[in-house]
Amino acid sequence: MATTTTSNLEASGKALGIYFDTRVIESLQPHLYFEQFGTVETVPEGNYTSRFFTFNQIASSSVTQLTEGTTPTAISVSVNAIDTTPTQYGVSIEITDLVALTSVFQLVNTTLNEIGKAMARKIDEVIQTVVNAGTNVVYPGTCTARSSITSSDLITVGLIFKAVQKLRKNSAPEYAGGGYACVMHPSVAYDLMTSAGTGASYWEMHKYAQPENLFRGEIGAIAGARIVQSPNVQTFTSTTTVYPTTLIAADAYRISYWLARKVNTYVYPPENAVSITNQLGQKGWVGAKTNIGVARTQEERLIRIESAATAL
Repeated sequence: MATTTTSNLEASGKALGIYFDTRVIESLQPHLYFEQFGTVETVPEGNYTSRFFTFNQIASSSVTQLTEGTTPTAISVSVNAIDTTPTQYGVSIEITDLVALTSVFQLVNTTLNEIGKAMARKIDEVIQTVVNAGTNVVYPGTCTARSSITSSDLITVGLIFKAVQKLRKNSAPEYAGGGYACVMHPSVAYDLMTSAGTGASYWEMHKYAQPENLFRGEIGAIAGARIVQSPNVQTFTSTTTVYPTTLIAADAYRISYWLARKVNTYVYPPENAVSITNQLGQKGWVGAKTNIGVARTQEERLIRIESAATAL
């Protein structure tokens, strides 16, 4: 009796079933880091400009001793209006009907996931571009400007102390749970954690906070600066690559969205996208867009440390 085995089939194995791993290995993409520290507003439909108001601090010298029966001299308060208007960002990816039909994994859903990650990175970049244009800067060593920073001018614990004390000197409010956000690139975090003197000042996050109170990306704290790592920190081009480390107090900047869901996604499968230019439904699209405006509301609540970083 003859038995049919795999050896009887074509040597290439084409007649044998092939298992396809349809899982798409997701790349390591950063999430939103800077957005979590801003005050987020959704602008109602029908409004183009989002306006914020800030009150200047009333000096304690304006509070004077009263004389019985005598009306004190009145003072005025200073209110500043800050306007922001929307800038629109979006991405569209075109796919053919054959790709959609013959792909061994869920191409549309996977593409949509990757679009979401790209949009998150873009939103974070837009926010930090505005935030890191602030005027309060701390430089390392004897540097007095970005152009004087060299590759050996790395971040130190002392620079963190200095920035935190400047915020406290400005009476900048801390976040709920205490402390200021301190967003830095992983290369800068490496320099900080391996610098002399860090061990006595650095607390791992589980030693001072409950997990539910942690910022996204938070790894520890130094002197009231809650260290947050973000791989999406945008660098400055100078005589060496300059990395900003941004210390943020509560309500230091506002973020306005002109879409209720922040990001709108759009899916048009080829068979549903028939039009005069796509008569046979041979093409489809997946995309997303956002309308966003960002404004710094309190300069004294933002301080940026600029330094070089070790190449990892």
